[in-house]
Amino acid sequence: MFKKFFDDLDTEKIVEVVNLVWNNREKITLLIERLPELLRETGDGIESAGNSAVKASVLLTGDGGKSMGVGKLSEMAADALENCQDEIQLASKVMERLGSEIDEIKIPQVKPKYIDVLGAKVVGGLEFGENHLVDNAAARLKNGSDRLEVIGRDLKTVAVHLRDLGAALTEAGGDLNDVGIKLKESGNTLTSLLDVNLTK
Repeated sequence: MFKKFFDDLDTEKIVEVVNLVWNNREKITLLIERLPELLRETGDGIESAGNSAVKASVLLTGDGGKSMGVGKLSEMAADALENCQDEIQLASKVMERLGSEIDEIKIPQVKPKYIDVLGAKVVGGLEFGENHLVDNAAARLKNGSDRLEVIGRDLKTVAVHLRDLGAALTEAGGDLNDVGIKLKESGNTLTSLLDVNLTK
């Protein structure tokens, strides 16, 4: 049975492999001697990367205590922008109404009435009337009001995008935390291989 198994083997290839190992025995021995050190360095590096990933995730999501994450800050900024937008909308309405009310304010006007007396113009009476305090105040203030409306809509759009960004950052922070934990576990597992006693 063994003879049949060895019949399929290419003895020349086996000899090549044995020669390759023999000719590089010093390098292979050095690699084997350094293997624990390499394992430790690799494990420490992976664990360190895991710690960094966890710290970065705290920056994005916060730690649930004093530290507020970027996602939460984005949410707060979005709230502030929406509040500004509400205030701008109110100011816009007030401006529009104020323009209409100013247009309604009229001031009395007195004009002299002239008559011709022997070829000369002489004041012969007074003409009473009214005039607007400001011309087209409503139109001017309406124009300002419309501009405020546009600004308010832009702020609302920015707030929506900030909310989306905050949600994405919070999600990314959660994923980064998971990656960090896995990296730390992998680093610990790798360095723990050094504690295995192969002589048993």
